[in-house]
Amino acid sequence: MEKIDLTYLEVLSEDDESFKMEFIETFENTYITLVEKMNMELEKGDLDNLSKSAHQLKPSAKMIQLSCAETLEDLQYHPEKATSQLIKEIEVECEDALRQLKDWAGI
Repeated sequence: MEKIDLTYLEVLSEDDESFKMEFIETFENTYITLVEKMNMELEKGDLDNLSKSAHQLKPSAKMIQLSCAETLEDLQYHPEKATSQLIKEIEVECEDALRQLKDWAGI
């Protein structure tokens, strides 16, 4: 997987360990919850809420320069393009990013 860009987080955190931990915990909870929601919304054909879920996950993805941020933005405006495979790709990229974030924070 691609390497995440920690530049923005480095500036924000100012090497504050509690900030890093809070960001990582928030990122993990957010992506797990929203990927699960997007899968359920896709299954139900609830494209309005799928669009909203993609929109909610996008800022976290953008903050660390994940390539899925573009996919999430596309799904925000075109939720009909969603597939279970596309959502799985977002999930895998977020899981990999989480591992990198934990390495960055030394946990």
